[in-house]
Amino acid sequence: MRGERTVTRDELPDSLLVAKAKKGDWSAFEQLFWRYHEKVYTFAWHFLQSRELAEDVTQDTFIKAWESLHSLKSNDAFQAWLHQIARRLCLDTLRKRAWETSVSEFNVPADQQISEDGEGEVELFLAGVESTDSLDPEEVVIENERKRAVHEAIAQLSPPLREVVVLHYLEGLSVDEVAKVLSVPIGTVLSRLARARKALRRTLAHYLDEVEEGVSR
Repeated sequence: MRGERTVTRDELPDSLLVAKAKKGDWSAFEQLFWRYHEKVYTFAWHFLQSRELAEDVTQDTFIKAWESLHSLKSNDAFQAWLHQIARRLCLDTLRKRAWETSVSEFNVPADQQISEDGEGEVELFLAGVESTDSLDPEEVVIENERKRAVHEAIAQLSPPLREVVVLHYLEGLSVDEVAKVLSVPIGTVLSRLARARKALRRTLAHYLDEVEEGVSR
């Protein structure tokens, strides 16, 4: 699937590309591959903490997606469905490496959700991790340090918290979409996001203080 990009139908919606792919149009599926390859890889990398394993999972995700595309009931739900496949493959990979205890799932009832301490601060900081293409050399150094801090902080989260952060903040999925990917109630997603924000607030305290100072100026 790697190589030069030949598909130019960038503006077509997922639903139309999926419909074409279901009829055997490989070029339509290739467009979906290029559209979501980096997102799936990013999710797998944060989940597995291994570039090699993330590459394998990403490749297997699209192979399985192509082979089982006919089973996708709603063409509009392709992105969430794709992440479901990637997540299952990540869990399978962890189990094969005897890491089952580190990926145990837990559901927290909505009425037991932890308060969302630091919500705005953490979201502002995560949103600030941007491309360095338009930055000057000094800003590039600062931005790269910010990215490093974010990735290290996310890596320290437990797998259930890490995956909701990656899916919601880095991949841009809505809370409802994250719930569908993980097959858990929306309340569970909100609770995990609250837990994750609280943990990230502690880990990134120094950087968040700088963000607050910048906003108050």
